[in-house]
Amino acid sequence: MKKLLLVLFVGLPIVWLPAAESPMNHTTALSAYVEALNTHSWDRIAPHVAEDAVFIFTEATFTGHADAKAAFEKTFKLIENEVFSLHDIQWTVVTAEVASCHYEFRWKGLISGQEAAGGGRGTSILRKVDGRWLVAHEHLGPYPRK
Repeated sequence: MKKLLLVLFVGLPIVWLPAAESPMNHTTALSAYVEALNTHSWDRIAPHVAEDAVFIFTEATFTGHADAKAAFEKTFKLIENEVFSLHDIQWTVVTAEVASCHYEFRWKGLISGQEAAGGGRGTSILRKVDGRWLVAHEHLGPYPRK
């Protein structure tokens, strides 16, 4: 029987179907956001950020796309070739519309031509907007004092 089936399929064209794209969820959305950050292009980052997003960084709080763009571009000028990464991501709240996590972040790059690196702790909140997970809030801060 097996030989008969093989004979029947010989000569049939093979059609490759693309794998179904996995739907974007909070985890893949956060990964895509970090990937976009590492392009150092606000045009690539903006689609991952809610229009009213709030970013709390050490130097100030930035609200909305215009403020965030200025803050990100300032950092990209200060830290050349920056590579930003998240580690030990812990999702604390996940619903159909909102997801919150905390993590350790690290960065490395060049400041005034010298190698530099750092990191700290962060929290991100993603919100579903028109069916897409977007960064609605990000808070990055230093490691605790020892």
